[in-house]
Amino acid sequence: MELSEALFSLVHTVRNNMQQELKQLTSDLSPMHLKSLKVISIIDDCTGQKLADFMGRDKAQINRLIKELVSQEFIIKSENKQDKRSQILTLSETGLKVMMQFQCAEKRVFDKMIADIPKAQIESFILLTQTLKNNLG
Repeated sequence: MELSEALFSLVHTVRNNMQQELKQLTSDLSPMHLKSLKVISIIDDCTGQKLADFMGRDKAQINRLIKELVSQEFIIKSENKQDKRSQILTLSETGLKVMMQFQCAEKRVFDKMIADIPKAQIESFILLTQTLKNNLG
């Protein structure tokens, strides 16, 4: 099997398993909305621009997404003391609950994926993926 086939197959299988897990969540958020909540939760002082840059999306699309997440009460916008032109995005209490459910679903998928694989091999795989990513840019 070629590297491209192996990576494609792995990503496709992980995505399908995640979709199955996400269908069982109580919220009916799209994968894009869930990914946005995850990114907001991990970026310090997350702004719309930081979210757009991280996700590789245009600012207008991200602004529409932010507006939806605010109206659904998953995120809160607050004043950015460093830059008055932007606002800091944080998860609301509801957003935090959804993120916890998402993290549990993610953990189930990844625990299933690494079952019966020695820890040393997993650590080697993580190092390899970091090298592959660094080689690309």
